[in-house]
Amino acid sequence: MENKNVNFEEEITNYTDDKYSAVVLASIWATKVLKRKEEFKHKPDTELIKTALNDILSGRVTAKQVLKESKASIAAQMKEEEEARKEAERKAKEPLKL
Repeated sequence: MENKNVNFEEEITNYTDDKYSAVVLASIWATKVLKRKEEFKHKPDTELIKTALNDILSGRVTAKQVLKESKASIAAQMKEEEEARKEAERKAKEPLKL
């Protein structure tokens, strides 16, 4: 585990692009994309952020990918919320069964 931290610190130190942009991209990647994936649903936020930062700093994920996938994730989330709202309205209109 310690070796991973050394690599992570090196990646941050050696990152040549804007570090502030990397943090913003990692935050978006963690909250809008990773958190919706099944393998990350029950992980703590600190682990999501570290994974996302690592993805950005290592170049595994580009800014273009973050924006594309987060946009798709937001659209899917909005669709799910709309479907849930419609289902709640439908149930509210049903007569009460005793």
